[in-house]
Amino acid sequence: MLQQLIDEAIRDNKPYDCYVKEQIHLLEDSLNQFLENAKEEGYDIIHNPKVGEIEVRQYMAMKQLSMKIGLPIEQYDEKIKQIRIRIFGEENYKRFFEQ
Repeated sequence: MLQQLIDEAIRDNKPYDCYVKEQIHLLEDSLNQFLENAKEEGYDIIHNPKVGEIEVRQYMAMKQLSMKIGLPIEQYDEKIKQIRIRIFGEENYKRFFEQ
């Protein structure tokens, strides 16, 4: 529904930042709910690569939406970095993601 509102606003040349911000907020909420559910189901949310992959995807989507409306993205880059370090370790992060 939000995407439809965004598309209409773009088509009508109207502001749509508030809709994109709401999308970001919904992604944050869904990620928090996912992590809570995973923890309740016994997943190791700290070291599980699949959980980390889902986290990274969610933060990448938030980053893209933020870029779309000119919001800062550094917070998402930092969260993605920390997840990758948590999953792969500092040395592997440097080897695979900083080069």
